[in-house]
Amino acid sequence: MKKLFLPVFFFVFFVGFAQNPAMSPLFSKVEKWETGQFVGQDNYGSTYSVYENEFRKNNNGKVSFYKNIPLGKIHQVDLQNPLQIVLFYKQFTTAVLLDNQLNETTKINFSELNVPLNPEAMSLASQNRLWLYDMLSQKLGLFDVLKNTFQPITQSFDQSLKFYQSDYNYFYWVDTKQNLYVSNLFGKVNFLGNIPEFEQLQVVSPTKIIYKKGNELFFYNLENASTTPIVLNEKSFDRFSYKEQILAIFTSQEIYHYKLILP
Repeated sequence: MKKLFLPVFFFVFFVGFAQNPAMSPLFSKVEKWETGQFVGQDNYGSTYSVYENEFRKNNNGKVSFYKNIPLGKIHQVDLQNPLQIVLFYKQFTTAVLLDNQLNETTKINFSELNVPLNPEAMSLASQNRLWLYDMLSQKLGLFDVLKNTFQPITQSFDQSLKFYQSDYNYFYWVDTKQNLYVSNLFGKVNFLGNIPEFEQLQVVSPTKIIYKKGNELFFYNLENASTTPIVLNEKSFDRFSYKEQILAIFTSQEIYHYKLILP
């Protein structure tokens, strides 16, 4: 039985994660980067970073910053709307909303609500709401910033979250079994597929993802379960981002920009 079983096992694994010939993005430019972790860039040219737990905005050399020592480490930054930036301090179950000058406009301590919440994931949704996955109920829902109320929109999750990403209308997540899902604002959940192991991940669309494993970068097509290596000049890098066909590769001192058109 072993002689029959092993070939079948490897055949199924190969089909499940078929690998295509590598793609080579077109190098565009390189720029120096200040000390700290690059978070993102808005449509106005401002760049955002975190350095020694201080959130910074650099607009043509004019630097603004926000720091809140009692709240501990910044766990997540949401830059979807530069006029309403969301900082998530997971250790103290707190969200801080900032305006475009990094002034604090709202602070929510979820453990002090009438019905306490313990957020594992949080990001900006539409209409003054936050996507929020609550560890206590293990449900995904929407938190109304103005009313301080939480409305669950899904059943309890069977598995813990390994990764999440969102925009105003959709919330994506990967569970501990490498399954990728998406929910809309009404709680309709779709299973998008099982994906390879990763260290960093970005969902490009419901059928396309880019992920980092070790010092290698890959494009994964969920429609045909195929992996395509992305060849880079850099032998090692810390992280990446992909937006509007521009792939940014971050090292400790530089940002390398590539033009990358996904199939």
